[in-house]
Amino acid sequence: MKHKTPPCPKGIYEYRCEYCGIDLVCHLEYFPAEHGSVDSYGAPYEPSRNESLDLISVYIAGTDVEISPIISAAFMDDMERFALMAYKDNTP
Repeated sequence: MKHKTPPCPKGIYEYRCEYCGIDLVCHLEYFPAEHGSVDSYGAPYEPSRNESLDLISVYIAGTDVEISPIISAAFMDDMERFALMAYKDNTP
């Protein structure tokens, strides 16, 4: 019995891509940019954070095979960066 890729959870961004001839479906959580703050002496209190998408899961398209536990940190970083560029291109 063939299992389909799980649907993207509500509030999560779906990014589809191809890597080495394998179609992938990535689910990522969006975090908007945040400006940090300083204490009363001007010392940094909370750091600023750039806009980002954090990878939650990666599936082989058309299956329920989730591969995020076996992918490298560099691959994760690339997927998050490419997904953010696609996200920015598709939002008003």
